[in-house]
Amino acid sequence: MITPVPIGNRVRTIMPLDRAWLFNKGDASGADQATFADAGWRTVNLPHDWAIEGPFSESAATTGRGGYVPSGIGWYRNHFTLPTKVTSGQQVYIEFDGVMSNSTVYINGTQLGKHPYGYVSFRYDMTKSIEFGAENVVAVKTDTSLQPASRYYEGAGIYRHVRIIATDPVHVDQWATYVTTPSPTAASGTVKVTTSVVNSGTSSQSVSVQGIVSDAGGTALPAVAAPAQTIAAGAKADFAFEVSVASPKLWSPETPNMYQLLTNVQVGGTTLDDDVTPFGIRSLVFDATTGLNINGKNVKMKGVCLHQDYHGLGLAAPARAMQRRIAALKKIGVNAIRTAHDPPSPDFLDVCDRMGVLVMDEFFDVWVGHKYSDVGDYAAYFNKTATTPTGMPAVPGTATGAKWYEVDVTGIVARDRNHPSVVLYSAGNEIRDSSSTRLPLLTKMASIIHTLDLDGFVTQGLFRPQEAGDVTGTIRNVYDVFGANYRTAEVLDGMSGSPAKAGVITEIGTDTGTWSTVTGNQALTGLFMWTGVDYMGERDGGWPSIGGSGALMDELGGTIRSNGLAWSKIWGGAVTSSPPTGAQSGKVVLTADHPTLLNDVSDVSFVKAAVSSDTAVTFSIAGPGMIVAVDSASMTQETFRGNTRNSSGGLAYAIVQATGAGTITVTAKASGLTDGTATITATEGTWVPCSGTWY
Repeated sequence: MITPVPIGNRVRTIMPLDRAWLFNKGDASGADQATFADAGWRTVNLPHDWAIEGPFSESAATTGRGGYVPSGIGWYRNHFTLPTKVTSGQQVYIEFDGVMSNSTVYINGTQLGKHPYGYVSFRYDMTKSIEFGAENVVAVKTDTSLQPASRYYEGAGIYRHVRIIATDPVHVDQWATYVTTPSPTAASGTVKVTTSVVNSGTSSQSVSVQGIVSDAGGTALPAVAAPAQTIAAGAKADFAFEVSVASPKLWSPETPNMYQLLTNVQVGGTTLDDDVTPFGIRSLVFDATTGLNINGKNVKMKGVCLHQDYHGLGLAAPARAMQRRIAALKKIGVNAIRTAHDPPSPDFLDVCDRMGVLVMDEFFDVWVGHKYSDVGDYAAYFNKTATTPTGMPAVPGTATGAKWYEVDVTGIVARDRNHPSVVLYSAGNEIRDSSSTRLPLLTKMASIIHTLDLDGFVTQGLFRPQEAGDVTGTIRNVYDVFGANYRTAEVLDGMSGSPAKAGVITEIGTDTGTWSTVTGNQALTGLFMWTGVDYMGERDGGWPSIGGSGALMDELGGTIRSNGLAWSKIWGGAVTSSPPTGAQSGKVVLTADHPTLLNDVSDVSFVKAAVSSDTAVTFSIAGPGMIVAVDSASMTQETFRGNTRNSSGGLAYAIVQATGAGTITVTAKASGLTDGTATITATEGTWVPCSGTWY
């Protein structure tokens, strides 16, 4: 049993719940109950993806499209006591950044809710069933049994962070704080804030809201207050205020300056709750003549599409691994990422904010119709009525009977709208449903986006738009930016209709010839090539291969291919040749990409073993650390667990996390070669995006 440790000096209590989960692969009758005997279950930390643990099998129900990995039911349980600062009378929530998939959450035997889509975040109220000063048990059932469920690797389990949030009954509602910065200049900017405060108490309260804006260095501007309002018990109220910023540090890909808004909820002059919102000050315009303009400067998106798997880590990637991948892509000139074909994690967007990478935030790979025979994909739930509670904010304009797609779009936009990196929302990828089916669905999605995000621009990776009637049809008018996959000429045609629109090539191959079309058409805002890095899945019939190659670089970033070098030259990147392996004849050369680690689940070091020819490499570790995975760039089925991995291209990796403070020593052995060693210094602390060396 653990007691979650609150983070930060906050009025609201936020407690990460990533450590000491008990996991069982397979169903377990009664595992939802607090008294269930789970002593024999395996202890894991989050993020955790159990599918990547294998075994890979040619007969797996996921098929090659899903990477030949196992599927089914998995259970997670966590025993915890709340810290003493959390007391009866407070509201207590549990928040999940992402669970794959069809999750059901229980607290002390009481079901809190269900959510089918594995790529979204959600929050449940535990107040009525939580025990203060005693043991609590949260149980989570995940179910990927219905297969095939995707065209690419999706993983399984609680693969993103979990936290407990305790607030006063009078508090900021879920993802309610929204920040806009219209038309800033180098001389001045106005930060406009709206938020919603809910009163979950038993009596009405006179509530005021105070906002404090700080820059990245912690320098705070004077507080600004919104007028007080009386909020009845069980009701909520909206508040708005503005903060003037002199000489703002504008956010752009070149200067990713971040600010922070502290929103204090006050009753009688006492702060009862606080909400912290990172944001950037920038203007964003997609213009039918001048294309994409950020802070009045024309920007071309030098983009790549990325799936969410990180090879041996599966979907359970620590934020440091995300930063490592993005840094490698930035080095070859990439400034934009399309999250193909589903919404990313909050960690991913935080890293993109701080590294100056633009994001096309994509919602779904399917709508109503299945792709192929993937009966378990999101089409099974997309237009079905959502169950209550959904774990997300209410759908704008829909009092009852909301569909799952409406719920999920609402949650995605409400969660992601304050990230300055998010510049486009893509409603879907190559949706094959008829125009008559798609039009009302797209119209509803666009309405939700525009209601929740004033800078929310809608596009889509259209499939053969000319054939589907999308270039000139009614559906074209719903898009703010006209986008399509591979059909460059049709994108230009769609842009030139009436009214004219900015356009984007949402997906294209890695041939460099398309870039001249982008630079030759100002309103064509950029392209996203398939693909930035290799990925698992989409290999039906390809056994023993579990994934595809041919991207700009491999999944580990150890090899930048010739097409990556060509794009680096065109885009003005810093890479002119593929990184050397560092191999030396007769020995294993072992190098940690980060020689320091924090004892934090978000931090990780990739320890690279370079050998002169491909062979099996066996890793061992001493000190306060553990090997999370062994890896190489190979896409041939081979376990990522244990401590031995065959090298590929002369490279193999041990991915290491700290378990405490001290010196970690990693050793690598290979037949006929002298052992290699690397040391890592581990300390206590909290990992912050872009700390340490980016590259």
